[in-house]
Order: sequence, then C-alpha cells, then structure tokens
Amino acid sequence: MVLRKDLKDAHENSVLSTFKDYIKEKGSILKVENRPDPPDAFVEIDNNKTWIEITDAFFSDSVAKSITSYAAHDKTHQPSESGLFIDPDAITSERVESVIKKKLTKSTMIELANLHGSGILLVGLFGPFFDINVIENHFSTGFEIQMQEQKVFGSIYLYETCSEKVHKYKKIK
Repeated sequence: MVLRKDLKDAHENSVLSTFKDYIKEKGSILKVENRPDPPDAFVEIDNNKTWIEITDAFFSDSVAKSITSYAAHDKTHQPSESGLFIDPDAITSERVESVIKKKLTKSTMIELANLHGSGILLVGLFGPFFDINVIENHFSTGFEIQMQEQKVFGSIYLYETCSEKVHKYKKIK
C-alpha cells in the first residue's frame, strides 16, 4: 500500500534503480551515496562524483492527476479528461521543454551545479503520445541551443516505463 506522500520517494528509488541498471549495461558502475533532496541523489559513477535530479513530463495536468491518484491508495482515482487533441507532437515537445527549462533555471539546481559541477537530469515521459525515440525531433531550435549551452546538467536523459519496474532511457545531451 503506497500513500500519496510516499509516492515521490518510491518513484525516485525506482528510477535510480533502473538508471543504475542502464549505466551498468553501458559498462559503468553507479553507486548512490545519499538522497538529500535537493538533489534527488548524490552518486558516484566509475569513481566520479556527481548528482542526479529526477523530474517528470506529463502530457497534461489531467494526466498527472490521473496517474498519481491511481498509484496512491489513499486517494480516489481521478481519470484524465478525454477529448480531441490537435498536434500531440507539439504538445508533448512543449511539455518536455517546459519541465527541462524549469530545472535549468531553478535556483537550487544552479547552486548545486556551482558547488558540485554539472549534474544529470532524468526526465520521465508520462502520457499517451510520448515517444522516447522521436520526441527530441520536435524540440524547438532555441531550446536545443539552450540545452547545449547550459552548464547545470552535463547529461540529460529521457525515460519511459516499458514494463513494471523497467524504464527505457535515451540520452539527449
């Protein structure tokens, strides 16, 4: 039984666990040192210390409420709104750009980068139209330039849930 207040921690532990597996598949070793919040974790990858921040991009606020209320045993599920969506590619790319920009400009993230060097951002994709393999093809040119020029995150990965306890990762920076 997961209470709504415990969802964030359970979610982050799951993402860190599967990211550790992903890093291992790439031939590296990730060790979680501690979880102060912020950031979501200080880690060591192949004896190099860094930090990880986890955020999520939902197709809409309605989808976010639906997913989180369904997962919490102490909340009544709120189904997402139905309707016609025009240009879902534009909506999904805007949502991903928005959550990344928010992290790039957040004072705590900038302070962490100034103190500990650039970190790693893991961005979860939640919604019916997200496709981890094509989403970055729809980013605006200005956003792509901003992502490459920023110094807060040395690496940015998108992830999506493939099956229970498994995430698929794609590095976009």
